[in-house]
Amino acid sequence: MSYENEISEKLEKKEALPEKLDISMLKYFWQANPLSSVKGGNIPKFLRKIGVLKNFSDNELRLLSQSLHLRSFENKEVIFRQHDLGVGFYFIYSGNVDVTVDSGKGAEESENYLLSLDKYDYFGELALLQDNSARNATVVARGNTELLGIFKPDIESLILNHPIVAAKLLQSVSLIIANRLFSVTREVRALKYKLTQRKMGKDGSKG
Repeated sequence: MSYENEISEKLEKKEALPEKLDISMLKYFWQANPLSSVKGGNIPKFLRKIGVLKNFSDNELRLLSQSLHLRSFENKEVIFRQHDLGVGFYFIYSGNVDVTVDSGKGAEESENYLLSLDKYDYFGELALLQDNSARNATVVARGNTELLGIFKPDIESLILNHPIVAAKLLQSVSLIIANRLFSVTREVRALKYKLTQRKMGKDGSKG
């Protein structure tokens, strides 16, 4: 069972989600010291280095941190599988993950490697905007990996208690999706151009 399947079951049974990060205002400023190695206080500083969160203030990042769930994964542990019901959006706090897609042949060797993601990368954003969103790829930890995750109930809580933070996060997620769509569209156009050039070359050689 993947990690997201476990979360989905908890949501269906209305059980408590994994413990959130607890960072008080005082604790945050104390741990902002560069010599501090306590993870809790380092989370807002980590988030500050993620480009899509650049419009958040320090206090907004602290509030966002309180809605995140920190989870460690062992090598080859599955975060979610292709076709799983998506429930969370993740930031890579440390380590790496591999992204693969199933070619549909039904065998292990049918999984095609797409890419690897590492620290400060993020994935799973569609789950926050779409209901019953199915994952379109499988994500597996490569080596010991730590993720910060936020789930739909956390977003609902943010909307009620910190609407500005929630609005900024959803705006950031929308920007991520728009950028990914733009990249895919550009790649498709480039591929079509190459195919057209190849076809023209073949037609020319026949003449």
